[in-house]
Amino acid sequence: MSELASDQQLTARSDGSLTWPSLTTPSRALLTDTVSLQPASAPASTWRNNVLQQLRQLGSLAPNWDGEGGLVPKVDILNSAAGLVDEILRHAPSLAEPYVRPTPDGGILLAWQNESSGEDIEVELETPGIATFVYSGSGKAGFVQGIICHDGRPLQEDDLIFLKLLPRFISL
Repeated sequence: MSELASDQQLTARSDGSLTWPSLTTPSRALLTDTVSLQPASAPASTWRNNVLQQLRQLGSLAPNWDGEGGLVPKVDILNSAAGLVDEILRHAPSLAEPYVRPTPDGGILLAWQNESSGEDIEVELETPGIATFVYSGSGKAGFVQGIICHDGRPLQEDDLIFLKLLPRFISL
């Protein structure tokens, strides 16, 4: 597990990318990664920048952030989450803003809730390029789970179930 010094932060560069701070774990080589959280053709969304900022902040968490050994999300997970947000917005530009949370295993959780219908959908990324989703609600689609393969390419036919569920979470 990488440990970030408490005074280290992600540094924004003029091209919109972020410079990851040097790792301070004595047993590991010094490492600096750059991650671009802003693709060239970003979709229009009032909440996109807010979500990207939250992802940046999650990368600055201290090790054991939850008091139970919680891992800090790695750069590749943060980058994958940002790419998936952009891909989701390409298919559902009016989607409501998700809740963004770290998972104890160093992943990212994106969750949408429709309070009026009692439905929710959660997308969890713990491996770059692969996300799992769980939908729970009422009616025919009371519980659905699946895998979203997101490796930088557009979402594929296998992801259609997930895409068909998104309109239930459109911002009003």
